[in-house]
Amino acid sequence: MRKFLDLKYFKISIYSILVVACSILVYRISSSTDNFMPKIFEILVQIRAIFSSVAAGFIIAYLMNPSMNFFERHLCKVFGAGSMTAKKSKRIRRFSIGLVYLIFFGAIYLFIIFLGPQLVENISFVIKNVQANINTITLFVNDVEGYIAVNFPIIPKDVINDAFNIIDINSIFDFIIEGLNTITKTLISSTVTLLKLFLDGIISFMVAMYVLSQKETFVNGGKRFVYASFKKETAQRIIDLVREAHFMMIRFFVGKSLDSFIIGVICFVGLWLMKNPYALLLSLIVGIFNMIPYFGPFIGGIPAILITLFEGFLPALMVAIFILLLQQFDGLYLGPKILGDSLGITPFWIIASVTIGGKLYGAVGMFIACPIIALMILICNRWIEKRLKDNKVYLPKLEADKIILDPTPPYKTLELKK
Repeated sequence: MRKFLDLKYFKISIYSILVVACSILVYRISSSTDNFMPKIFEILVQIRAIFSSVAAGFIIAYLMNPSMNFFERHLCKVFGAGSMTAKKSKRIRRFSIGLVYLIFFGAIYLFIIFLGPQLVENISFVIKNVQANINTITLFVNDVEGYIAVNFPIIPKDVINDAFNIIDINSIFDFIIEGLNTITKTLISSTVTLLKLFLDGIISFMVAMYVLSQKETFVNGGKRFVYASFKKETAQRIIDLVREAHFMMIRFFVGKSLDSFIIGVICFVGLWLMKNPYALLLSLIVGIFNMIPYFGPFIGGIPAILITLFEGFLPALMVAIFILLLQQFDGLYLGPKILGDSLGITPFWIIASVTIGGKLYGAVGMFIACPIIALMILICNRWIEKRLKDNKVYLPKLEADKIILDPTPPYKTLELKK
């Protein structure tokens, strides 16, 4: 009987077509005259713009979910006595969402009304007194240069002069003023863009409201999709991994936000007692940058000290000592109390992730890098554990705080044969 299809030659034909298609694809990507990658990137940017509001709504809902859960637990105790019905649950859910939104937008409103004018006044005061600040810092730098030249004669004067000539205060302040002017002109000329961002924000918060109201349906749909796409054991491992990653992320974001808020408040109270004229501005800078692990306290402390330097060397020194003590309190007591080991990664991975994230995406990258690297390490560890179990190898993970030094040398003394 004659065959209508020879599988052997059919596979060869398919492989040949794939090779030719890949060759054409590589040529079009590498060619300077027929490169279609910019068009693909343009399409991806358009797709991202279309779904950005919805994606932002899911992120907002995810970050607001712990607060909503807090209100729901307490409202269920008050209004959920007896049997809990779907109608009563929906009423409690809506009331909880309303409380979360009320607190969020109420805090923004209070900040704009009460703290906004003082913050604007601090910034305006710094800008208006730029020239006086330049003269103050220039005199301070000259005094430091003279002090070093007199008290450290071992250092050649040429080296001191070259080192301090690098510090050009006027160019630094010109750069700052130029940047502020550029930002102002951009804000004025980008009214349409700002209006678009405002409308996108409204859409995102509306999406977040509906996501919060029916979050269980999204979770249920995700589980159904995972169980339908994978084997039961694989699906269960994926769900357990997602659940563990979820608790890790929530502990980090909520704990770090609370920790930074407390540090910002303590910083404001301390600077206010020290009669620092920039107390609100400096505490806001310190609190925001405290969200970045390890490097955040130093990044936030440097501009605070430089701004206070306008008032004199002694106030700047007092602010430096105060911020140093505050960060020590945060690192040794407050942070561990609130966060604990929320990410479960060593300082090496935190420093490496913050450095790489900052290089790629600036301050935002420094903030989100730690949770991302923690999630990647978690996935990698789960895969390693599964492979070791399949290969019947017992090699438990060694934790950094469980290392015990071995006093014996890792080698044996060899005796020479006579």
